[in-house]
Amino acid sequence: MSTLKITGMTCDSCAVHVKDALEKVPGVQSADVSYAKGSAKLAIEVGTSPDALTAAVAGLGYRATLADAPSVSTPGGLLDKMRDLLGRNDKTGSSGALHIAVIGSGGAAMAAALKAVEQGARVTLIERGTIGGTCVNVGCVPSKIMIRAAHIAHLRRESPFDGGIAATTPTIQRTALLAQQQARVDELRHAKYEGILEGNPAITVLHGSARFKDNRNLIVQLNDGGERVVAFDRCLIATGASPAVPPIPGLKDTPYWTSTEALVSETIPKRLAVIGSSVVALELAQAFARLGAKVTILARSTLFFREDPA
Repeated sequence: MSTLKITGMTCDSCAVHVKDALEKVPGVQSADVSYAKGSAKLAIEVGTSPDALTAAVAGLGYRATLADAPSVSTPGGLLDKMRDLLGRNDKTGSSGALHIAVIGSGGAAMAAALKAVEQGARVTLIERGTIGGTCVNVGCVPSKIMIRAAHIAHLRRESPFDGGIAATTPTIQRTALLAQQQARVDELRHAKYEGILEGNPAITVLHGSARFKDNRNLIVQLNDGGERVVAFDRCLIATGASPAVPPIPGLKDTPYWTSTEALVSETIPKRLAVIGSSVVALELAQAFARLGAKVTILARSTLFFREDPA
């Protein structure tokens, strides 16, 4: 039984991915990976390559050290070998490996980039905005933080135990709540996206907007000025989607929000009209109502029309 020390995992799902990758390495009979302990216990055959084990983990964006392996298999040695393959001065230099350009940096883009690297490719990932896409920045993560804060405000105002616990009217400091929300978003973005990208020498990140020059080249207008041509063997467009704005007369002249603006609003409006009855519409409607807004929901059909099979 050998032990592999792993750094960079941020949740139990990370451990599942590491386990899957390790058990694909020739000579590995089984892998017991623990996120909490930051380690993997391996049942391996004699002669199993230590570099193959650490490379399998590095391909997912994490760092690994075999506790009982010789010094040549340390993370530094592995990274040096990978940089030699990719070019020490330019990670996207010629190496003979398949080069994949990924436009976007959300969940789909990250999953594809890491899987491509795991399979031996090198990746150039292009993002014009904030690394991480919708979910971590302006979607699932901040919305759930806001919902949780609103739920706590609701319980202070009203709970099943009002008979024994005096209810109070909470004072909502939206600016402070927003700062806490953004701090957690920043923390998770670094752990789940930025830190993994920075630690993977097979992935180059370009900050800018991409357009196709031809079927084998992109032109990237860099955010800090200048252009760069990126040649690729394959290109994945993973730019996500934008909220659909309904064609309501007069709406374009109204200072409306999409879910993005709602999540980062520094104030709680006195009155809020929510157009739609999907999960996103209703979770934000409930949160704003619990934080003090008078909310009206405008729905063409029943609530959760697409989600509720009834």
